[in-house]
Amino acid sequence: MTYKPERNSSPICEFLEAYNRQQIARLHMPGHKGRMPDSYPAFLQQTAPFDLTEIAGADALYEAEGIIAQSEALTAQLYGSRYTCYSAGGSTLSILTMVSLAAQRYGRRILAARGTHLAFVNACALTGAEPVWVYPAYRQEEGLCAMVTPEEIDTAMAGHPDIRLVYITSPDYYGRIADVKTIAEVVHRRGGILLCDSAHGSHLPFAPGVDHPIALGADLCCDSPHKTLPVFTGGSLFHTNLPLTPHEIKGEMSLYGSTSPSYLIMASLDACQCWLHKTGKAAFEALDHRVRAVKAALKAQGVTLMDTQDCTKITLDCQAMGYTHEQIGTALRQQDCEPEFCGGGKVVLMVSPQTPDVDFERLIMALRLPRLPALPYPMLEMERPEQAVPVREAVLAPAEEVPVEQAVGRIAAATRISCPPGIPIVAAGEKIGDNQKNLLKNSGIFSLFVIK
Repeated sequence: MTYKPERNSSPICEFLEAYNRQQIARLHMPGHKGRMPDSYPAFLQQTAPFDLTEIAGADALYEAEGIIAQSEALTAQLYGSRYTCYSAGGSTLSILTMVSLAAQRYGRRILAARGTHLAFVNACALTGAEPVWVYPAYRQEEGLCAMVTPEEIDTAMAGHPDIRLVYITSPDYYGRIADVKTIAEVVHRRGGILLCDSAHGSHLPFAPGVDHPIALGADLCCDSPHKTLPVFTGGSLFHTNLPLTPHEIKGEMSLYGSTSPSYLIMASLDACQCWLHKTGKAAFEALDHRVRAVKAALKAQGVTLMDTQDCTKITLDCQAMGYTHEQIGTALRQQDCEPEFCGGGKVVLMVSPQTPDVDFERLIMALRLPRLPALPYPMLEMERPEQAVPVREAVLAPAEEVPVEQAVGRIAAATRISCPPGIPIVAAGEKIGDNQKNLLKNSGIFSLFVIK
């Protein structure tokens, strides 16, 4: 069925408001019946009337034919995808669906840039897919690995000609953007399919000077609008440029997602698509202009910023300024600024069109600090751990928890990450070496599960 809903409409929100106005006897879930007890906080009482379930007229997420399908079609118009569907389980659910669909159709071995989120490794454990890691170069001057390059993907595909699936992340947690267009060209030239975790990139179609992965050639892609757009936590989008039907995608998603998806989350996705249709471009052009001015002011104060193209990220290189990330985090909190992330010598600050001017002013004030001699980042030997057993086998094997010092030479039974940003230090099934031991301890992880 083809939907041609009117732009500037929000069908899910309109249904929820109309249902509440009718004062219908709610002889259905949820148990609060739209009326929270008087002892509950006011914000819960105000929200409850719009927290519904899949009643008549409300459509059903995994069998969408009404208001949800209409809202999803409006969102697909924004991103230019063949089809877009909603997830109320965050991009974790979208990644599970993406990996599961791709592995069934194109093979269970996936070339993946190592800087992936934990959700990808967990998707491999659940689906039986096996990651073959591509390790981008480590840049000591930044204390980070670079974004994966088209050349690295091309070399990896040449070395594994049987693999048709490639998985990348762009933008990353720090606001860096990969050359998705050229990577997609490489993957397609070699007969492959490109999967992209764009959880931090739902705003890209509206920000000046950048493009969304789905417009650059990604075949499957996920977004987390709740990260950079006015959407409740857990709101995610699954995009496809492949000839997959809604039935195929929704059927796969239902294997991993709740049968009671939050209508409040879906309503916020619906309201957001309407807002983006009306003012998305103007809102992000204004944000881009504001952030450029703020970055210029910070640099004039001696603040060192990572070079990023993402207007929703202001990433501080604390060590280049002579400070630890803990010290910069403390300075920000003293001015009532709470950062997104402090770690690895970096502080990540996330902003959006909803960030008020006063918050930018507080940020500039908090970072009026004397410049100190730079603190060097370590020179790391990027040891590539051995994948001793498949991810799924490792996760399901009998395991025991041991101190990291006793884990060297053992096989990890679980994936351990630095969180945020959720990137695996060690993945399930890998043999632990001295390098992994040191990275785990430096990340505050002092024990882990290993196969018995």
